[in-house]
Amino acid sequence: MRGETVLEIENLSFRYHGSKEYVLKNINLKFRRGEFVLLIGPSGCGKTTLINTINGIIPHVIQGLRKGSVRILGEDVKNLSLAEIATHVATVFQDPETQFFTLSVLDEVVFGPENLRLPREEIARRLEFAVKATGIEDLLDKDLMSLSGGQKQRVAIASAMAMMPDILILDEPTTNLDPQGASEVLKTIAKLRKDTNALIILIEHRLEEVAKYADRVLVMNNGQIIADGPPREIFGNPDLLYSIGIRPPWAAETIVRLQNEGLISSDEPVPITPDEAAEILIKYLKKRKVKRTNYAQELFSKEVEYFEKLRDREPVIEIQNLWHQYPDGTIALRGVSLTIYKGEFVGIIGQNGAGKTTLLLHLLGLLRPSHGVVKIFGRDVTKMSVAELSQSVGLIFQNPDLMLFQNTVWEEIAFGPKNLKLPREEIERRVEEALEMMRLKGFERRHPRALSRGQRHRVAVASILAMRPKILIADEPTTGQDYGSRKKYLELLEELNRKGTTVIIVSHDMDLIARYAKRVVVLRQGRVLLDGPTRAVFSREDILAKTHLAPPYVTRIGNKLGEFGVPTVLTVEELILILANMLKEKVKAE
Repeated sequence: MRGETVLEIENLSFRYHGSKEYVLKNINLKFRRGEFVLLIGPSGCGKTTLINTINGIIPHVIQGLRKGSVRILGEDVKNLSLAEIATHVATVFQDPETQFFTLSVLDEVVFGPENLRLPREEIARRLEFAVKATGIEDLLDKDLMSLSGGQKQRVAIASAMAMMPDILILDEPTTNLDPQGASEVLKTIAKLRKDTNALIILIEHRLEEVAKYADRVLVMNNGQIIADGPPREIFGNPDLLYSIGIRPPWAAETIVRLQNEGLISSDEPVPITPDEAAEILIKYLKKRKVKRTNYAQELFSKEVEYFEKLRDREPVIEIQNLWHQYPDGTIALRGVSLTIYKGEFVGIIGQNGAGKTTLLLHLLGLLRPSHGVVKIFGRDVTKMSVAELSQSVGLIFQNPDLMLFQNTVWEEIAFGPKNLKLPREEIERRVEEALEMMRLKGFERRHPRALSRGQRHRVAVASILAMRPKILIADEPTTGQDYGSRKKYLELLEELNRKGTTVIIVSHDMDLIARYAKRVVVLRQGRVLLDGPTRAVFSREDILAKTHLAPPYVTRIGNKLGEFGVPTVLTVEELILILANMLKEKVKAE
């Protein structure tokens, strides 16, 4: 029955073996069947530990000291076997491939029910239910590895739903997906909420996408639940969220900030979507009879001027008519031509499969062109050694763990300079500078794997910086990080850029691109679709839609106010400043 208490957590505290600090501290929660609960909090606050106490990983796989109780339908998890828990709780993780056991979609969806040794008729019934619920009817005959990221995640969810769980937990299921794939998966989850009585608990950083679906938000920090309520109530307190490193939806923050300045009535409901925010803003702009402004012309003219001046700089990357065809016949790049100049901060965007990674591999000399030329500082990369390229181009992977293999932070950072056979004094100087720049002083003798993800990312960046590359490329630099961690990391890249390093970031995070990149290159099906100043690119919602991309949510709000002269904005600060000035002028006049 919808509304029945399906999960109850009482006085729950937990610490891992070997640690004196509790990761979870006296948590008390009740969940009802049919609820859609969004669990948010900064990285390391205990979210994953909490869900592991629900799905049985704690205490049946991971040991530690647990106090209190976690009861599913009245039975404590510690008294149930993992097999019994699996009939009640299903978990979907960030990377669906780590959950797959078979090679085909059909086999994967029925894998769980078959292992429960259910009758054939029951397996068929569950297969039909899971396939319809997730909308993967057209994928049943496909090989798993031939699917897109969004499709794979939907198959992982279908596999979980085939177990007919009372509780479905999803731990950042959209982390590695482009905007289309993420939207696809979140719509699937929202549909499940309507079609099933399962309790859905979702951990997610894409608050704009998911806020409109959730009916309850839990905010977690330092192992405790610090807020619990409806989305509009929680997101109506942006200062609380920012204080723990979480960014509220732009729609909510825009209206709340204007309410705090007395420019919009506090009676207006906190908006969740761009449409809701735009509706409120249009009402007040019309009510105050605000006339068109010239903000747009001023902002665009400054950025076009900046873009034109780039031609006076030294080209550091020159790509001419680049084609690449893989051995299986897939054509990943189709005549890409691109010039990047010294000191630029460039964002490269495009849906999964657009050719972004293939392009990066050419810049590193790891792929050879099928046709065309790639030059770094005027030299053909195919004629440069790996050692030569490493001194010009540094790549930071989205997963820092792929770059860490030494026993101490100091050794990790020194590895590159040592391989360049630099004098010991120079190696030590570079390591010390990198440690200082990445705020890693005091961690020199720590094992990199013993650090937090954010710290490991800084070690990876430091290891590249010690090579002194003139071009720094970051591939999905903020995957899986909370807003606070993302902000710190990008500010470091911004500082390097100010000191002369050319920075290129490849990301699905449109907010990140809008805030930091001065120029954006949009790839679609192996071709350059758009290339220009960031504001100009994000003003073209119609063209971006062709590649299943969309501007940041705050930009979409501004774009809906075009009749009043509101320009394409790139940050919430820009939007609030412009709107406040427009509304204040009319308040004074009145």
